[in-house]
Amino acid sequence: MKPTLYPSAHIAELFFPLANDEKAILQVIQQVAVTDYYQGFETGIIKHPEIAKTIRSIAQQNHLHVTQWLTFELLRDNLNLSSLDSALREKSIRRACELVHLAAECGTTKLSLVSGSDPGDARREEAKKGFGEALIRIGEAVKQYPTMLMQVEPLDRFAHKCQLIGPTDETVEWMTTLRAECPKLYLAWDSAHVALNEEDLADSLRLAAPLISQLHLANAILDPQAEGYGDYHMKFGEPGFLTPRTAAHIIRTALSLPLPPELGPISIAVEMRTTEQDDLWDNEKQCRAFLQTAMAEAVQEA
Repeated sequence: MKPTLYPSAHIAELFFPLANDEKAILQVIQQVAVTDYYQGFETGIIKHPEIAKTIRSIAQQNHLHVTQWLTFELLRDNLNLSSLDSALREKSIRRACELVHLAAECGTTKLSLVSGSDPGDARREEAKKGFGEALIRIGEAVKQYPTMLMQVEPLDRFAHKCQLIGPTDETVEWMTTLRAECPKLYLAWDSAHVALNEEDLADSLRLAAPLISQLHLANAILDPQAEGYGDYHMKFGEPGFLTPRTAAHIIRTALSLPLPPELGPISIAVEMRTTEQDDLWDNEKQCRAFLQTAMAEAVQEA
């Protein structure tokens, strides 16, 4: 069976100015649900029980997949799941496990997170060991919800975010070993971070394919000497590398690979962060059109 992708709305980024207004996020989800295009959406963690219940109901009624990110909550509290400080790491794990249960109230199927900062060559393996132990603990909480999986997004190692979990080859080796104890662990692939790690996009996809649970089409400026170099969740197109043609290449490559068969279709979303000065719904329409164009071109050339 050939892999398939379904379009997802990255609400947490497209509607970033509303991130702390859960009622407003609920209204966005209600609108997204009736677009007759998206089959999933991504948000941060929702804390209000009634809003979570309503989101779960909307998702069920409209057959929408729910992805939620722990990242915003952990960063807000200065927590770090890969910290070399064992006390801070323990505090971070406990909070992450609490957030698993909040995510379940929304009907979340993909619980998403990132590592902390890279401590450098000398202590990297120690940090990876601690992060792996954290994921195993969080994975025990995830196991309570049969339809939920956990996904880690590798970030760039040296360009901007400077995160512990980064280059694809290293990540796949580490994650494959870890899955013996954390079988519901997958990889959220992001084009900007792969490009900033100076990796070939197609090669990265091929390496990661058996673990990939989601794709993000994210843009970045790749010239270290240029203004805006790094991962700033910028709009697609130049001066970044993510043109419609590049996006189609990513999609076409992914569709040719052995993505995890147990997951069925996996999500793909455009990641672009908006500001208070933006017309949020106009930006959503632009991202939707970009994704539609790229997916159509990928299928035509396949």
